[in-house]
Amino acid sequence: AARRLPLPTYPDDAWSFIQVLLEVLPRVAAELTLTFRAAGAIDFTQGLLAALAALGDEDEPSNLLLKLDYRISHLLVDEFQDTSYSQLDLIRRVTAGWQQGDGRTVFAVGDPMQSIYRFRGAEVRLFVEAQQRGCIGELPVENLVLRRNFRSDPDLVA
Repeated sequence: AARRLPLPTYPDDAWSFIQVLLEVLPRVAAELTLTFRAAGAIDFTQGLLAALAALGDEDEPSNLLLKLDYRISHLLVDEFQDTSYSQLDLIRRVTAGWQQGDGRTVFAVGDPMQSIYRFRGAEVRLFVEAQQRGCIGELPVENLVLRRNFRSDPDLVA
């Protein structure tokens, strides 16, 4: 298996291919943005990227993020087992100014056995690591395990 691993460096023809990609991909991304704008629609990934851009970053939070910091007290993350690294970054940005004991809470719900969005970049390990480390981003979490399930109760299903 080790003999079949790729070389640790790229051959010259691969570098020329990479150079072409570096020229073409920004143009393709710009064309996609124009296509979204013309259609008045975006896809899931573009929505996430737009949200991240709108919030700024840790060193330079946007005015929007500063305004949201005062307005959001509780954050519910459903299907946390299907969270991607980009989505976790979004959660971290929204909760960056939160301090333990300030009354704000993150409530994440999930079941690692039901992770189905790998094609969208979901990383079930983020759920498992949050449980093991006891935090999401910098916020401590308390793990609660449901012992009873009422979703399949016959009256509820009916």
